[in-house]
Amino acid sequence: MLYNRLAALFEKYLFDPNSPFRDEDLYGAFATARAESAFTPEDMREAYRSDAALCSLNRRGTKAADVRYRTVAGRNGSLYSVNAKYTLLLFSNPGCENCKEIQASLDGNQVIKDLIDGGKLAILNVYVDEDLDAWREYVPNYPERWINGYDPYGIIRSDQTYNLRAIPSLYVLDADKTVMLKDAPLPDVMKFLLRL
Repeated sequence: MLYNRLAALFEKYLFDPNSPFRDEDLYGAFATARAESAFTPEDMREAYRSDAALCSLNRRGTKAADVRYRTVAGRNGSLYSVNAKYTLLLFSNPGCENCKEIQASLDGNQVIKDLIDGGKLAILNVYVDEDLDAWREYVPNYPERWINGYDPYGIIRSDQTYNLRAIPSLYVLDADKTVMLKDAPLPDVMKFLLRL
């Protein structure tokens, strides 16, 4: 049926975490409609409702959910205590190859370094998984210009305050912590940041 083929294409290109075209805001609207469509089998409706709920988290133009973190030195902080005109919120893991590529791109760019040094940009890099020993070992590899922490209470994963279907995940927020870019691919993030 053509309807199901189109639905599969929407899911593949807008919701797959590896798609360069992913857009949870668009997919969320689609999932909401699909959950209520007479063409959707009853046993699939709850899955689409669940997808729509996940997509509604931290939508562009809304205030980002707060993130509490702890640094390797034991200092506690939160996303809303970060004082910068823009914040790049990065969820990453030690040993993740894509995370390393993103780190190299950001840390190797002089414009990004100048934005950080000038107080216009802050990068908050947060680890949300449980292997803290691996994270602590890896911390010296993170740029010192960044705020590097972990979720000490496991809230991000357990309470699903962010839809982290894949790591890394990047969000760009303004000074009020309004979401400008959500789970955006690195080229989109770089394009946005380099225009600041």
